[in-house]
Amino acid sequence: VDRIKFRVQPNPVTQVREVERGEVDWMKNPPPPGLYADVKNRFEGTQFREMPTISVYYFWLNTQQPPFDDLRVRQAVNYALDPAALERIYAGTIKRTQQVLPPQMPGYRKFELYPHDLAKAKELVAQAHPADRQVTVRTDNLPPADEAGEYFADVLEGLGFDVTLRKISGASYFTLIGNTNTPELDAGWTNWLLDYPHPNDYFQPQLAGESIAEIGNTNLAFFDDPKVNGKIRELGLQQLGPEQEAAYAALDREVMEQAPWAPFGTLTLGTFVSDRIDLDQVVVSPIFGQDLT
Repeated sequence: VDRIKFRVQPNPVTQVREVERGEVDWMKNPPPPGLYADVKNRFEGTQFREMPTISVYYFWLNTQQPPFDDLRVRQAVNYALDPAALERIYAGTIKRTQQVLPPQMPGYRKFELYPHDLAKAKELVAQAHPADRQVTVRTDNLPPADEAGEYFADVLEGLGFDVTLRKISGASYFTLIGNTNTPELDAGWTNWLLDYPHPNDYFQPQLAGESIAEIGNTNLAFFDDPKVNGKIRELGLQQLGPEQEAAYAALDREVMEQAPWAPFGTLTLGTFVSDRIDLDQVVVSPIFGQDLT
C-alpha cells in the first residue's frame, strides 16, 4: 500500500453505500442499526466480519448532584433499564452487561445485581422521594447513541422525572461532557474502549476521585469514594496476577453496589470493506480495533 487516504463522511448511511459501490474501501464504524442486519446478511464472510471488543457502554449518573446523589435513585435507574430494549436499539451489536469490567478483561467475573424490575425501580424512587426531579440527559447525536439516549430519557420519565434530552454533535460530545463547567451534567450516554489491557484502565480514569478534572474529565459520574479510591490506587501499583484479578472482581461488584453507572452492554465491532479488500487479510484486534498497517 503506497498510501492510506482518509475522508470524513458524517452520514453513516452514505458510508455504507460508498463501501458497497467500491468508492471507499473501509468504514471505521459499524454499519448503522437500520442497515446492520442487511449488510451482515449480504456480506458476512466476504466483506463483513464481527469481532468482540473489550468495551463497556453505559449511562453515567452524577453522584454529587440531586437526584442521583441518592443511592436509591441510582439503583432504581439500573433496575429500570431493559437490556433487551437496548440490544434492539443496537441491532444486536451490544451484548448485555451490568458491570464495570467487560468480558475478556482480567478480573471479569459475571454478576447481575439489577435484573430488570420496573416495579422495584419505582419503589426505590418512592422511598427516596427526591425533591429535585429535573434531569438533563446528554447523548451523542450519532446513531445508535441518539436512540439509546432517547430510550434512557423515556426510562427516567417513566420513573417520574422531568427530563430534558440534549443531543450533542458527535464531533464535540466528549469534549463537552468532559468539561465540568458545562451546566447540567446530570446524566448521559458514554462508552469506554480500553487504552491498555489491564483492569486498572476501567477504574482509574473513570471511577477514581483524583481523575475528576475541570477539562478532559473522564470520571463523568463524579464518583469519589475514599475506600474505592484507596483500592484503585493500591491495585494499580501491583503486578497483575490471580490474587489481583480476584481483587478487581470484588471491586467491580463493590462499585456497582453504589451504582454510579447504569452499564448496559459491550460492543461487537462489525467491519465492512469493499470487494477490493481481501477480508482474510483484515486484522481486527479486540484491544486496538482495525489495524490498517
